[in-house]
Amino acid sequence: MGLFTRYAMDALMKTSHPEVIRRQCWNLHPHRTPCTACKDICPYGDAIFTRPNLVKDWDPCTDCGLCVSACRSGCIIPSPEQVQRDTSLADTDNDTLWLGCEKSTRKNTAVRVCIASFSWETLAYLALNKKLVLDLTPCGECENDVCAAQLRKELTRLVEFLGPQLFESRVTLAYEQDEAPYHVQELSRREMFSHMTEGSRAGTKKLLQMLPGLRSEEDSAADFRLMLHQRTKQLKAASETPLRYGWYLPNFTQKCFGCGKCEKACRSGALKLEDMPDGQTRVVVTPWKCSECGVCVAACSNSGIDGMKLRQLTTLGPVSIYKCSKTLCADCGKPIAPNSSEGICSVCRIKRRTKQRQEEAAARARERIAEREARKAAEEAAKAAAAELAAENAANASGAAAAETAAAPVSAAAAATAVPVAETASAPKKD
Repeated sequence: MGLFTRYAMDALMKTSHPEVIRRQCWNLHPHRTPCTACKDICPYGDAIFTRPNLVKDWDPCTDCGLCVSACRSGCIIPSPEQVQRDTSLADTDNDTLWLGCEKSTRKNTAVRVCIASFSWETLAYLALNKKLVLDLTPCGECENDVCAAQLRKELTRLVEFLGPQLFESRVTLAYEQDEAPYHVQELSRREMFSHMTEGSRAGTKKLLQMLPGLRSEEDSAADFRLMLHQRTKQLKAASETPLRYGWYLPNFTQKCFGCGKCEKACRSGALKLEDMPDGQTRVVVTPWKCSECGVCVAACSNSGIDGMKLRQLTTLGPVSIYKCSKTLCADCGKPIAPNSSEGICSVCRIKRRTKQRQEEAAARARERIAEREARKAAEEAAKAAAAELAAENAANASGAAAAETAAAPVSAAAAATAVPVAETASAPKKD
C-alpha cells in the first residue's frame, strides 16, 4: 500500500477499538452455556466488558484484536485501522511475511501483542498472497494459557482450510531463533516507485470500499472473509486445477423439512431456503458469510441439522447443500414434517385441540345448565304440590273444626233433655 494512501486511510478512518454487533452475539440465541470468550481473552476484560456482548468503556482498549479472533459468532468486528494494518501486509515487497509477538527478540515484518490476535481468516488471506513465517519462539515461555489455546485453535482451523499440503508449502512455524531468518528484499529505485504506485492504486480501492458510507453493516462484519473469498476467486480463475478449501457448513439430515427456523436464526444472512420450479426446496449457504457459529444448529428443534461438517470447496460463493420436498399444513400452509399426524402443524394441532376442548366444555356447560333448570323446575313443582297439599289439609282441618263446633250445642241440649227423663223414669210409683 502506498505511503499517501496509508496516511489518507489513517486520517479518514482512525478508529481505536473494535465494534460489537449485539444482535449477532451467541448469547442472544438458544444455547446451554453462555459464551465469555471475548471477556476471558481480553487483557482488560473486566474494565471493558460488563457482559460479553455489552461494552462498558473502550478507553482501556489497545486494539490488539484478541477479542475479534476469539469471537465465535463474528459479532465483534475489527476496527478499520486493524483491517488496514492486517491487509496491508499482503502488499509488501517481500515474498515472505514474518509475524511475531512483542516478546520476540527477532526482527519480524509485523509485531502484535500476541500471534493469536491474527484470526485464521487473516492468516489464510495472507498465506494465499505471501508465504508466512510464524515466530513461535516466545510461546514456550508464555504463561497465558487462554492465548495459547486460542492460537492452537486458529492454527488448527488454518490447516483445515488450506489442507496439510498447502499449509506446509505456504506457512512455516518457527520454534527456534535460527529457523526461517528474516530477509529484506532490496529493490532498485525504479522497482520501488513501481511498487509504490501499484500499492497506492490498491490501497485507494480498499479505502473506497472501507469508507463507512459505502459498505453495509453485514459486509463490515466479514472484512477478512470477504477478502479471502475474493482472493480464492482470483486463484481459481488463474489456475487450471482449482484448489480446495475446508469450510464448516451445517450438516442437514433427512429430518429437515424446510421449516425455515435456521434461516431466521442466521443473523449473518449466510443461509437461505429457495423454492425451485420442480416443487422442491434447496438450502443455499454462502460460506464466506458463514461464521461457523452453529446458531442454526441450536435453532433447529427437529434434529434436521446434525452439527457443522467440514466440506472441501473450490469457491467460497453460494453453494447448495441440501434439497427436500415440502409438506404444507392443511390449516395454515406452513411446512410440516411428512409424517405429521392429521396433516397439520403442531400449532394448528394445539388450536384444534383447544377448540375441541372449548366446544366440549361449552356442551358440558349447556348440559349442566339444563340439569340445573330441570332440577329447579322439579323443586318448584314439588314446592307447589306441597303448598296445595298444605292448603287442602288446612281446608279439611278447618271444616272438621267447624263441624265439631256445630255439633257441640246439639249434644249439650240433648244432654239437658235426657236428664229429666231419666229422673222421671227413676221415681217410684204412688199407690
